[in-house]
Amino acid sequence: MNGFCCADGTVSLATNAVPDQLYDLFTSNTDESVHFKTYVWTYNNKFAFTSFGVKFDKDLCRRNRGVYTFRTQGQIYHYIDDLIPLNGRPSYFQLYFYDTEHELENRISDSDRMNPSIIAELIDILRINLYSVFFRSLDDLSNLENQVIHIRSDVGLDQRVFNAPTSSQVAAILVENEDADQLRGRDICVFSHFGGSHIYPLLFPLGDTGWHQGIQRILTNESLNRKRKDPIVSCREYYCYKLQIRENVRSILLLSGRLLQQFVVDMYVKIETSRLDYFRSKQQHIRSELYQGIVDTITLGETDASNVGKRIILSSSFIGGPRDMRKRYMEAMALVQRYGKPDIFLTMMCNSNWQEISNELRLHEESQNLSDLVARVFRAKLEELKDRLFKQHIFGKVSAYVYVIEHKKRGLPHAYFLIILQRDWKLYTPESFDEIISAEIPDKNTNLHLHNAVIKHMMHGPCGVLNPTNVCMKKNGCCKSQYPKSFASGTTVGNDCFPIYKRSDNGITVKLRGHNLDNRWVVPYNPYLLATFDCHINVEICSMIKAVKYLYKYIYKRHDRVAFNLVSEQTNQQIDEIQQFQSARWIAHLKLCGEYTASLLMKCTHQYIAYIYILRISTK
Repeated sequence: MNGFCCADGTVSLATNAVPDQLYDLFTSNTDESVHFKTYVWTYNNKFAFTSFGVKFDKDLCRRNRGVYTFRTQGQIYHYIDDLIPLNGRPSYFQLYFYDTEHELENRISDSDRMNPSIIAELIDILRINLYSVFFRSLDDLSNLENQVIHIRSDVGLDQRVFNAPTSSQVAAILVENEDADQLRGRDICVFSHFGGSHIYPLLFPLGDTGWHQGIQRILTNESLNRKRKDPIVSCREYYCYKLQIRENVRSILLLSGRLLQQFVVDMYVKIETSRLDYFRSKQQHIRSELYQGIVDTITLGETDASNVGKRIILSSSFIGGPRDMRKRYMEAMALVQRYGKPDIFLTMMCNSNWQEISNELRLHEESQNLSDLVARVFRAKLEELKDRLFKQHIFGKVSAYVYVIEHKKRGLPHAYFLIILQRDWKLYTPESFDEIISAEIPDKNTNLHLHNAVIKHMMHGPCGVLNPTNVCMKKNGCCKSQYPKSFASGTTVGNDCFPIYKRSDNGITVKLRGHNLDNRWVVPYNPYLLATFDCHINVEICSMIKAVKYLYKYIYKRHDRVAFNLVSEQTNQQIDEIQQFQSARWIAHLKLCGEYTASLLMKCTHQYIAYIYILRISTK
């Protein structure tokens, strides 16, 4: 994907100015600076002008418990509070003009984490912020009665008399016989491109704008030759540009730690919402009438007859949507019909301690907060793996393959491959299985590097009796992956989706998490790939035909979602697939960095043309 950082030079944006005091807080290694970067998310909220409304996974956001991951469900909202605080306790933008003589005390009153000296320094830094200046000026105004003014532009009225003012110099408005019942408390909603600076004052300390419509590209002769249709910088291109590491540029965005995670999710939801709004507005152009029939409605699980024929469609052209994933599943199954069942199922997991990631970390930085770096390194490793598999043919020549990139609950990306080998390279016998797969702990005296890699990446659990609370445990007290396995003197085909691999009872054990583990706990791996990539890389043989549908459905199972029922007594309601998609899916910051950089999240080696057959049901 050439030019993903600047669209081949057609995107060039101004750098947001950063005061020296604030930049020092983000970059120095003093105790005060380390404390600030540790709690930067909390400090930002203390100075935000608007509140951040979202449903997020609190278990993943707990400090000092596993990998911190900002993961949200549903829509995101930015709220602005009333001018007058409730119970005399100001918050957000109220702190800029309410009881300013005690501003420092008000900002630290409800948190024992805050350092008063840092709060005082931030108050001083943000005095030049555009919105800080405005809201602080409200403190100088005398008390006014609470009134509501409606300025309306109604084309049905005489425009020579009732025209809306075009200047801000309005001296007075005379109201004649206005019905008081028609006046409501709030009547003006402003949708502005300053939303980022409202919620992230520490990232936009001067009150700079974020993305907005109308930012022009740099149209060079080369770009004109490619005949770019859109001369405007898109929202995704804007934030992709901002997320890049650039020399001699003082950007604090990539230094903001856990605040960066929230920012990435927030801006991506903006991009996704814009795309979904496009599909909502184009219902009559996506042939949605093809989905309105009885057969299609029942197929999708609708049982209420009053909802038949009423549906807002999320088209299959929306990448990652339910219809898109169903289409990709059917295309993958078409490969099986043409080339046979898959031979190899491979899972590769990102290692956050890869040397390429560790070398880029500054003092006190954590890889979990540099989601852009992790996504790019994983992408490079994935391309290297594909080169070994499909160009160097380490398992044999390949007829077809599919892969999907997924992000687990803790955020780190995984890649799932299903590989169909050519007929002459098919794997039929246990001996051929043993040539590429091992499920045993190597002897450290003969191969210390591989021995350490297996201990580090390929040991399951422990779970079961040794650790009943492990994440793999089901409610019935059994491991969902059926560990520990049984010892086996040799590899056999087995009756399940995968073979029974050789697991010798040779006395070799390793101590892991306080327990001695043997070959029964080893996840099957390929020695060459494990030693090369230094990460969890599970390789399995697809031995039975019944594994086909399960595996293809597993890798095309769509986004993480939450199941829910919405009970309503209203009938004849429209089924809104777009709203269902937005409300149910969970998204995490690392997945979004892959999408910002236009990484290919799924691929099928062959393309198929789908023919639409319309079933017409006669009513005669």
